[in-house]
Amino acid sequence: MKNKRIDMVPKITKKMKEILTKFANSRSKRSSLVKRATIILRAAEGAQDLEIAEELGLHYNSVGLWRNRFLEEQSLLKELEENNLQILEVKIEAVLNDLERSGKPPEFTADQVTKVIALACTHPKDHGYEQSQWTLTLLAKEAVKSGIVEKISAKSVSRFLKYGGSKTI
Repeated sequence: MKNKRIDMVPKITKKMKEILTKFANSRSKRSSLVKRATIILRAAEGAQDLEIAEELGLHYNSVGLWRNRFLEEQSLLKELEENNLQILEVKIEAVLNDLERSGKPPEFTADQVTKVIALACTHPKDHGYEQSQWTLTLLAKEAVKSGIVEKISAKSVSRFLKYGGSKTI
């Protein structure tokens, strides 16, 4: 189990403070990054987790989490500042980002998506169908029949054609 460092004050350098202030005042960065940068700035001023949480409308455990995460990376950040100032900002932002989550792996590979889209660009008659245009259901059926995928729904075919396989735009 990691050490609890909730009452430790982050020691930030002048350059770190400039970067964190830039993030905290940003109107184009994600709101989560803005709040997290503010947490570190307030913590560096000596504010307690409960005080910061009340100011930002967060739970004090969230404040402690980000204070601890920054403290864990503090020595690396100081080392980067001494040796490679160019990536300090990138690393600070990375420290204040959520960790990767496992999540469900994609069902279809990029190659499969590309092949389904390419299939949609062909004529159904070239594949032995009498229809003059593809339907989503027929495309799904042909994708399975031609071995592109083991199984696929018409909804997935629709998403591939609309977004190129990406679930979000």
